[in-house]
Amino acid sequence: MSPPFELSLEYSWPTGERVESSQVDSWELKASRRALRNLKTLLAGQPMLDLIQSQIEESDAYYKDIIEKSNGQYKESRIDLKAKGISFAQFMNWWKVWMNELLNPEIQQQVFLDTMVPAHPEHYALPPNKGGIVETIGEHIARMNIQPCMNPPDFVKAYGDPTYHHLPAIGTLEDGSILTYILQEIKDSDEGCDFRLRLLFPAAAPQVFFDEHAEHLAIEFRSFINTAYEWNKKQTNAE
Repeated sequence: MSPPFELSLEYSWPTGERVESSQVDSWELKASRRALRNLKTLLAGQPMLDLIQSQIEESDAYYKDIIEKSNGQYKESRIDLKAKGISFAQFMNWWKVWMNELLNPEIQQQVFLDTMVPAHPEHYALPPNKGGIVETIGEHIARMNIQPCMNPPDFVKAYGDPTYHHLPAIGTLEDGSILTYILQEIKDSDEGCDFRLRLLFPAAAPQVFFDEHAEHLAIEFRSFINTAYEWNKKQTNAE
C-alpha cells in the first residue's frame, strides 16, 4: 500500500524560525569535511599511500593502456572562472608562497592538510620525494608527479590565449608516461581576474576524464582563490 502523501521535511528552531533544507545540506557538508580531515590527518603521508597502494598500481596499468592507445594525441578538459575582489598579482603572490611551502619537506605535510585537503575531497596524499598529488582522475586513483613545463609542445601552446598569463606544467606517472599536460591561464579583469582552468588528457580516455576533471578544477580553484584572498587580507593587515 502506497503512503497517502508525498514525503516532505520541515525544520525549525524552538523559536519557530524556519531552517531551510539547504542549511541542513550545509551542516552535512561541514560535518563531512570535518570527518574527512580527521581521517586524512590520522592517515597522513605513508599510511595513506600504503592503504591505497594496490589501487594506485591498478590505475597505473589502466592509464598506461589509455596513453598507448592515444598515440600521442591529447584532448582538452576545461572550465572557466571569473573571480571578483582579487587581482592576478594577489593570487600569484599567494600561489608562489604556497608552492614553495609544498616543496619544503619540513612543513609540506601540514601545508597539504591545511590547503589541499580542504580544496577537494579526492586529494589523498602527496607522492614521496616529488612534487605532485595523489588524486582521482577518470574514476581511478592517480599518483601523479607534477613539474613546471615552461616550453610545452606546440599543440599544448595552441590552446593558450596570448592575452592571459600561463602556468604550464606536466603530470607524469612513476615511469615518466605523460598522463596530462596542464595549461592554466589567468589575467586581470575590471573587477578581479579571469581563469581558464585546463588539463589535456590522452585522447583515448573515456569522457568521464574530461567531464569530471573540469568539475574537480572548479571545486579546487574555488578553494584556492578563497585561500589566496584570505592570505592577502592578512598580509595587508600586517603592514
